[in-house]
Amino acid sequence: MSFDAASILIRPLAPDHDRASFTCGNAALDRYLREQAGQDVRRATARVFVAAPADQPERVLGYFTLSAALVVPADLPAALERKLPKHAIPAALIGRLAVDNSTQGRGLGGVLIADAVRKIRLAAETVAMAVIVVDPIDGRARAFYAAFGFQGLNGPQRRMFIAMQGGRAGSAP
Repeated sequence: MSFDAASILIRPLAPDHDRASFTCGNAALDRYLREQAGQDVRRATARVFVAAPADQPERVLGYFTLSAALVVPADLPAALERKLPKHAIPAALIGRLAVDNSTQGRGLGGVLIADAVRKIRLAAETVAMAVIVVDPIDGRARAFYAAFGFQGLNGPQRRMFIAMQGGRAGSAP
């Protein structure tokens, strides 16, 4: 069974979300939601968005974070690097994305990435950004992002990116 975007609500993290019950299979991502996400929101270092069933808005099925970032043009493919200034360029960062074990494999991750890209496209109408970057936590996450057109940056980091074109992500949803 696949997820229908209309069957879930995606909204900013709120006190009524049941973060304690969320388990995605990665202890760092579980711990982040339970212990750190609220602090990041209060400190304005990340925005956290939570997916919940429309009929159970407190239940957390998945989440993602958004924040601003910079990318060094030399870390981008040469064809894109030539089109950009030589200084660090603005980017949007999808820092974390996780889906509860109870819903994995049903398409919610794709719904979350699409919602994140929509939010970034909207923000790009006001704040310039050249790329969207993601920080895959492991090889499985890397393959997930690659399926949406993200590719690895050059350099030692695991970060991946997709180019923004006229305020729109290249081949992302």
